[in-house]
Amino acid sequence: MKQNNEKRLIFDLHCDTIWKISEAQRRGESIFLKKSNLQVDEEKLIKGNYFAQCFAVYIPNEYPDPYARCLHDIDIYDRQIKQSRVLAPVYDFADFQKNEKNGKISAILTMEDGCPIGEDFDKLYTLHRKGVRMICLLHNLVNPIGNPNFGGYFADGSPDRSVANTATGLTDFGRALVQEMNKLGIVIDVSHLSDKGFYEVVQLSKKPIMASHSNARTVCCDIRNLTDDMLIKLAENGGVAGINYANHFMGNDAEHGRNTVKCALLHMRHIKKKIGVDHIALGSDFDGINPDIEISDASKTGRLIVALEKEGFSTDEIEKITYRNALRVFKANMLS
Repeated sequence: MKQNNEKRLIFDLHCDTIWKISEAQRRGESIFLKKSNLQVDEEKLIKGNYFAQCFAVYIPNEYPDPYARCLHDIDIYDRQIKQSRVLAPVYDFADFQKNEKNGKISAILTMEDGCPIGEDFDKLYTLHRKGVRMICLLHNLVNPIGNPNFGGYFADGSPDRSVANTATGLTDFGRALVQEMNKLGIVIDVSHLSDKGFYEVVQLSKKPIMASHSNARTVCCDIRNLTDDMLIKLAENGGVAGINYANHFMGNDAEHGRNTVKCALLHMRHIKKKIGVDHIALGSDFDGINPDIEISDASKTGRLIVALEKEGFSTDEIEKITYRNALRVFKANMLS
């Protein structure tokens, strides 16, 4: 397969593609990273001019044995990467440089929901040995690490996404986990975490963190997005927020939120004004979101770069947003 000779500019901090492949295989379907109808595959990454893609293993804690399912899906990831002529894994920071030199797109194994760890550090160490380099501490349910960001519920039991959880954050184990992840060089991801938990993480973590797929709450009032004060604390920590393309995190009007490029620019302009471009990254949430959006898959990401250029962002600013900021955070975690 012929690869794009242009400088690769895209580092995406979050996709759910491995989960989609795992679920398809459970149904007896054959689906592969090489080429598929998913939002992320090798051909789309090449066309989108990608430098790196984070692949999340999504294991919600309603599974009977989350740890076993996590290991199963990591095996799926490993097989997909080993079969690839395009993707190469990242275990330490030097791998980013080696992969770029060899014309490969870096693949980073991450987790969405730390529930498979339970309260067992030995499981964390095993996951680290298997290549996990970023963990989103939880998803939408309480786990042994902490609490999600639902501060209110409607009469039917569904969460009120406009009311944040400011009361409950990390557990004692969760606080210890933050410190252990710092020691191991695993990036801490605070997307989905409660507001209270976010503040606890930025106070505890000695290394920069990620909100891998979270936008600005001032622009779109959803509890999955970050408030201005949270953005300020994120900047003080040296971390980054990855712009999520899901329409309901882009705009309060979901129909308007389908205009991915326009909405992404609104969020980026706001974050730039509040804390500067050094803390903006990309976190598409591909294969976990509705593809009926302007940037419908990885091959369309170049539209965002074109828009940033028209908006007056400099080459340096664009490169920071699209890959250098994310790379900086991984470097700070892996090398220090």
